[in-house]
Amino acid sequence: MSLAATAKPVAPPLAASTCVRFAGLVLALAGFVVVFGPPRRLAQRLGWRLGERIPVLFQRLLCAGLGVTVRQHGELVAEGSRLIVANHVSWLDIPVMGALAPMSFLAKKEIGEHPLGRELVAMQGVVYVDRGRRRCIPGVNARMAETMRAGSPVLLFAEATTGDGNRLMRFRSSHFEAIRLAAMSGNESPALIQPVYLHYSRLGGLPMARFVRPRVAWYGDMTFMPHFYRYAGGGGATCDVYCGEPIRVTPDMHRKTAARLTEAAVRRLAAEARAVRPSGILAGPERA
Repeated sequence: MSLAATAKPVAPPLAASTCVRFAGLVLALAGFVVVFGPPRRLAQRLGWRLGERIPVLFQRLLCAGLGVTVRQHGELVAEGSRLIVANHVSWLDIPVMGALAPMSFLAKKEIGEHPLGRELVAMQGVVYVDRGRRRCIPGVNARMAETMRAGSPVLLFAEATTGDGNRLMRFRSSHFEAIRLAAMSGNESPALIQPVYLHYSRLGGLPMARFVRPRVAWYGDMTFMPHFYRYAGGGGATCDVYCGEPIRVTPDMHRKTAARLTEAAVRRLAAEARAVRPSGILAGPERA
């Protein structure tokens, strides 16, 4: 067997224009955090809603720099205690969802251990979870419920891990208890689950075939920097965000029932997304 046959393929170097764009992105994001980070953090500490759209602008800037076009289909509900539940495909899911509306994220505690990561997610709004300690789940759910009752929706990736973008995994029910707790608050505003399906439909301007999905999907034992490098060489991606009808949650609804209803709703959205013609012509608003 020849050496050529056993050598691993080497990714082509990034174009100079791409390197310049990413360097500009890093500088722009750093400036954004320096200018808007402190007033946003102060508003959070004082319980003000001032500056709640600052993270949205940050995520939109990040999407623009990464070459991600976000197309929204349907509306995110704007009132009540809200748990947004989506499938999880990539590290890109965070800026994609954050670019749509103000929201908080359920994040692994490891993110908060890095100074830069801690600063960025704190500006966004975050509830940390230690996935290795199940006894912490009730406390996490209580903080999620408190966040939702205060008016900020919480984004939950209910698969609890990323997938390859070709199929949905079973939704874990543990954190659906949070929206039931929010429904028990006695507040007149409704407690709602918003099903969302993230569909990365195009790469480099072309319809995304199954075999190129790993350029966007980040799963298994993939490490971040090599994956980022492969994505950066792909010419940018389009993510279609399908927002389903909200599911009303009552205090007597079991978390497993809520999880199964939401999973079924997201699967319907997935079928809708996959039925779209390869040309990408879609009904509904487009938002960059």
